Amino acid sequence: MINKEDILLAKQGDIDSIEKIVTEYRNLIYIRNKTLFLKGAEREDLVQEGMIGLMKAIKSFDENRSACFSTFASLCIKRQIITAVKNYNSEKNKNLNSAMQGEGYSELEDLIRYNSPSLRYYTPEQIVIGKELMKLLKKFLKDNLSGLEKDVFTFMVKGYGYLEIAQKLEKEPKAIDNSIQRIKKKVVIFLKKYNKS
Repeated sequence: MINKEDILLAKQGDIDSIEKIVTEYRNLIYIRNKTLFLKGAEREDLVQEGMIGLMKAIKSFDENRSACFSTFASLCIKRQIITAVKNYNSEKNKNLNSAMQGEGYSELEDLIRYNSPSLRYYTPEQIVIGKELMKLLKKFLKDNLSGLEKDVFTFMVKGYGYLEIAQKLEKEPKAIDNSIQRIKKKVVIFLKKYNKS
């Protein structure tokens, strides 16, 4: 059972407390995803969005303003998943409409090559697998990310969207999007190596 101390420690970045909360709420995230489907996306993409929602709940929960953490977390998870579905559909429609109007084959290529902006993140669930993995991941990222990628990753972990990151770093959104894609690929490489060892 999650208590106030777990939430407080998780807000401060305590890995054990975050893992405890993620474990506790994993089933709720799967339940929230049962009725939703994204064509061209994996079920795991929506689960990852639910994890992002949970991380946002941990970060922004205020016991003085919110009734209880479970209600607040459930709401944050639901909102994050619904936002992901809406963003995916609006991005898809925007790109398809542009391509159909003959404005640019490149937009359609981008749609094929990239997923929706909200589904591009490497998720908190994957980051918070365990202490050992976290240490190895931090070392790997320190050795393998460029300066910009490190800055982008720091904001990603804090729950910022790519447009917010672009604003904070004073970069074009496309540059941030490209950095996120490179980060994701590097982390996937790391996980493949880790799972083989």
